[in-house]
Amino acid sequence: MNPTELQAYLTANSQIESLFMEKALPYLNDENLKRAPARRYNSAIIQRQADKLYSEFIEQIHGKISQQLRGEQNPAVWKQLIEQNNLVEELEDSMADLSFGAEE
Repeated sequence: MNPTELQAYLTANSQIESLFMEKALPYLNDENLKRAPARRYNSAIIQRQADKLYSEFIEQIHGKISQQLRGEQNPAVWKQLIEQNNLVEELEDSMADLSFGAEE
């Protein structure tokens, strides 16, 4: 399974993407407001930045699963590992603890 297939699987079977975006978009908008008014990004650029962060997140998950499966690319094997280890639920739960930026 490649990262695109993994992302499609997670989008179809979980709320991970929406939960991630609920955290990423407000953070990126706040950061944008700190920019000089003439240099602020429009909403399309902010959305692209959020999409890029999500893609990087998926790449990290893909890398960790790939290490466990030692290069196996069969989607059925990936789905079996994801289901057996409750990865979707774990990732959804971890979204509650997700924060962007420096903690104060």
